[in-house]
Amino acid sequence: MPSPTDAPETPRNSRSFGTRLQVAWERATDNLPLALVPLLSSLLAPDDVRRVLAAEDLNFGIAFRFPAALPDLWSFVSLPSQPAGVHVSPTLWLLPVAVLVRAGLVAGLLGSAWEAVETGRYDFAANARQHFVPVLVFVALVRVVGVGAVALAATAPLLVLLAVPLFLLLSYLFYATPYLLVVAEDSVGEALARSYDWAVGGGPYLSYAGGYLLAVVAVSVFVSAFVVNLGVVGVAVGAAVTAPVALALTFATTEFVADLAGERGAGAGDPRGPGAGGRGPVAEDRRSADADPGEDFDSAADSDERGDADYRDRREDV
Repeated sequence: MPSPTDAPETPRNSRSFGTRLQVAWERATDNLPLALVPLLSSLLAPDDVRRVLAAEDLNFGIAFRFPAALPDLWSFVSLPSQPAGVHVSPTLWLLPVAVLVRAGLVAGLLGSAWEAVETGRYDFAANARQHFVPVLVFVALVRVVGVGAVALAATAPLLVLLAVPLFLLLSYLFYATPYLLVVAEDSVGEALARSYDWAVGGGPYLSYAGGYLLAVVAVSVFVSAFVVNLGVVGVAVGAAVTAPVALALTFATTEFVADLAGERGAGAGDPRGPGAGGRGPVAEDRRSADADPGEDFDSAADSDERGDADYRDRREDV
């Protein structure tokens, strides 16, 4: 397994975020049942729904988000401001259940997105089982950090002012972590370290994060106004409309992290057929044990355009 510090160099023909998103949208529409995951995630957010329903007057806002393990409606919504102070969720007692459910959804979604990229098909239940434990550790860690931040803010109210910049910083530094748990099968420690090293190194990691952030901002201008000002109708319609967009972002980030990690095989675009490249629960030993990770990344980058063209050709033939 590659060392966490071995971040690959930027290939000259690195694809832009727009190009990645275009291909990811095609993959999302071809695997639309997976959009039920972000839809369900959107509706299983009682605190966010409660804030929307409690909003008064007209509200407009812009959301700033870096790639997330499970983007959903709330990735595109700037929630109405709450009164000053520290607020404890009335559903805090359900946190253990929420962590388990979210871990299952994230493991199944990311595993299925990766398998669909590599083989053209997926088994959500099998992926949820295969990746559940490491994803559960990551999701629980994120929740612990969140609860700890709230507790710390309660003892030092001035720290509330640092909440937003700290959230953005941590989101940027470790956004690749859950994806590395799946596409590279890293441990949580290895994934955190590798994501951090890529983040401080900038390069394609920073460029992708910037493109993702701008895309979320553009969508949130309309989604925030629609959802917050229309209450229950806004939440229901917004959750359904944004689910395919969220799925496309998941596919885009999955492929990006796989390329950056040197894990991307020829996959469904390989003339040898599905399962010929990369790693996944269906594929069989797609990489040689003594293969050079650097060479894998170069070859994957060189074949990006060919793979995308083959993928589009197959869609047209169908």
